[in-house]
Amino acid sequence: MMNNYQNEEISDLNSKNIPLEDAISKPDLSNIESKDPSLSDGFKIIYNKEVPLDLKHQTNEGIEDIASLELIRFKILSDSKDKEAPPTRIKIELSWEKDLLFHYTSIIDEQKFSDMKNEQKFIIDFPEYCNAIQKICDSCINNTDIYIGEFTIGKNGVSELIFIKSTPFKDLELLYLEFKNSPKEIIRKQMLYKFAYVKSMLEYNKKVIKVAGDTILECNPDIMNPILDNNDKYHIDINKFFYDKYQQN
Repeated sequence: MMNNYQNEEISDLNSKNIPLEDAISKPDLSNIESKDPSLSDGFKIIYNKEVPLDLKHQTNEGIEDIASLELIRFKILSDSKDKEAPPTRIKIELSWEKDLLFHYTSIIDEQKFSDMKNEQKFIIDFPEYCNAIQKICDSCINNTDIYIGEFTIGKNGVSELIFIKSTPFKDLELLYLEFKNSPKEIIRKQMLYKFAYVKSMLEYNKKVIKVAGDTILECNPDIMNPILDNNDKYHIDINKFFYDKYQQN
């Protein structure tokens, strides 16, 4: 399945030959990024960072801790047509590199936000909601002692994310969101996408290594001798990158 996805969706990206003068610049992954399953149904990514969260799990005995300050991929997406138009829906996705099956989704439309506003006593309107969440996430990244995010995995498929601001007097609950387990098909597509993305980055990094090796061989071939002599010691297969050119030298 992964090979079919790889061949059909991103083979054109992997087959590109990056010019030597551009090899150390940032790779162009726009082609593969456009295949991100998160973008389905007209959504666009407006925030994509790893946010430290405390992970908990709801059991019959109560709430149990899983991990503290784990970096959770936090994606905020909007269906806004352009920067000036307000969104009608906001989607938030949570994923965790340590567990590929960890994927949760929350979709908020204007009606759901209205209910949340009344319940949580928001003083903002729906168009400002995205920006408010982004600021809180950035605060959790930059001030982990003051701003805390707690994600509790529920037993019934509904999980809860609570953002808290710690003060000397008491902890203030800033907002909370409900998340549902993402469908298995979405998780499968996300896994294939991550595989394709990482493979593309690996191919790019190989090209950068080759450029570095070719440059060394051209400027000072003797400098490669100690590296080649230590191939066995460090399990570095340098020859697969530079063999042809090294033989010529």
